[in-house]
Amino acid sequence: MNLEQEKKEQKSMMLALILVIGVLLVFNRFFAPKEPTTVPADVAVTETVTQPLPVETPIATPEAKRIPGKSIPVRNDFVQGTFDTAGTKITSLSLLQYRETTDKDSPFVSLLNDGFWTQLFWQGDAGVFPDMMSGPSVEGEALTPFSPVKLTWQTDQVVVERVVSMDDAYLVTVTDTITNRGTTPVTAALHGQIVRQADTVTVNRSSVHQGFLGYFDNREVEEDYDDITADEGFATDNTGGWIGITDKYWQAVFVPDQAQKARMTFERQGDAYMASFVGHPDTIAAGAGLTRTTRLFAGAKELSLINAYEKEGIPRFDLSIDFGWYYFLTKPFLYFLGFLYSLVGNMGIAILIFATLLRIALLPIATKSYESMAKMKKIQPKIKALQERYKDNKQQLQMEMMALYKRDKVNPASGCLPLLIQIPVFFALYKVLSVSILMRQAPFFGWITDLSVPDPSSVLTAFGYLPWPIPGFLNIGVWPVLMGLTMFIQQRLNPSPTTDENQKIMMNLMPVIFTFMLGNFAAGLVIYWTWSNILSIAQQKYVMRKVGV
Repeated sequence: MNLEQEKKEQKSMMLALILVIGVLLVFNRFFAPKEPTTVPADVAVTETVTQPLPVETPIATPEAKRIPGKSIPVRNDFVQGTFDTAGTKITSLSLLQYRETTDKDSPFVSLLNDGFWTQLFWQGDAGVFPDMMSGPSVEGEALTPFSPVKLTWQTDQVVVERVVSMDDAYLVTVTDTITNRGTTPVTAALHGQIVRQADTVTVNRSSVHQGFLGYFDNREVEEDYDDITADEGFATDNTGGWIGITDKYWQAVFVPDQAQKARMTFERQGDAYMASFVGHPDTIAAGAGLTRTTRLFAGAKELSLINAYEKEGIPRFDLSIDFGWYYFLTKPFLYFLGFLYSLVGNMGIAILIFATLLRIALLPIATKSYESMAKMKKIQPKIKALQERYKDNKQQLQMEMMALYKRDKVNPASGCLPLLIQIPVFFALYKVLSVSILMRQAPFFGWITDLSVPDPSSVLTAFGYLPWPIPGFLNIGVWPVLMGLTMFIQQRLNPSPTTDENQKIMMNLMPVIFTFMLGNFAAGLVIYWTWSNILSIAQQKYVMRKVGV
């Protein structure tokens, strides 16, 4: 190895350090949880948004005065709420399995409400087709898994019969039967709208998508709220698929009739965001009829339920959970973590078991890496001796070092390459711990009552006894400090740079940087990382003894 090669090695090392710092900055910018910010509304809040999307056939609303709808209660073991029979508008829906905070008396999570609702209606030829935004005749007092509700709208020529039913979880099914009793054809199109007022939107900067979501043309489409404006939206003609609006843990999604063509649209109208579909206009001949079935999912993104609904004909519904780039790893990891949780009943313990089993699975890769680093650490005194002896002859120094590597069978690069294989695993696991609803409000032990939020303890304020103001990014808890200590110990076991003091300084700062960076990460991820470091230290100590360091 000559002087030129040495310079190349040092340059490569510096590039690697720059890459690490870059990754840290990217994580801190895009993945670390931030304070939620409210998306501002352009105009004052209006009562509702009922304007239909444009279609290719004349669609009109009768001029007659509308009849008020009737409020129907909705209830099963998972949800409770109400829907208005006019427009079949779900005006409220609370999730009975989830509360707003960890307080046992906290209100249930409100998914649909005055600022976030769904509605489903047909529009057809003016004066001929019924106005479905008016109240229909109603059969049924409540919507439950055991009692559907039948709604009927009619004119002299057209009768629309709608049966609204629900399962025992989060799926509502709407079956429409339209009958043309007249002597001339009638045309109508089905409209489904999920509407969210802009002032109810909170956006958390994280790795989990929140906003518009759909599956069209055999691909998933995601759009952030900020990407959809009054002047620029999204629209596509599609057969089948689904469309909706998603938060981190919940979503509202319309699933049109999978055999029918529809225009899927993301748009902003005034102060409201809308995810809509408009069915291809149907022409119903005189004396004929048609039937259409539309489904609505409104609830929590629980993997087992999502998969069950996918098997019932909602294509690729699992993509509504943001598995990220490493889908092939993330989804199995989420399955397995859920399985462990079902066994032990504590999400924190499940994470520790998962980390242990993952460490065992990666044992051969990690062992090879640690063996290489141990050998490098073992020969460091010899390297330092050579540096002292040949400090004025860099070319001879490199030749002697190459001979040393060859004699002791050491490859300086082999300690890093196996670690690259583990990068996708880390990112996939990070995603799992970010998207899993099992993490939400899941307690561990002691002061960790919610694994999905940062450690609430505050080391630098002596846990609140020193009330001095500290910037948020400096306000770290016990678990991030423990993670930093384990990282520091692990770093002491590795061979340190022998030629560049700047590299030594940077490496020594890494545990401190990671401590403060992870201070704002979910406690579950920090606990995983800390335990993984402890396992790595134990494995590395064993390998070092084996090698003779």
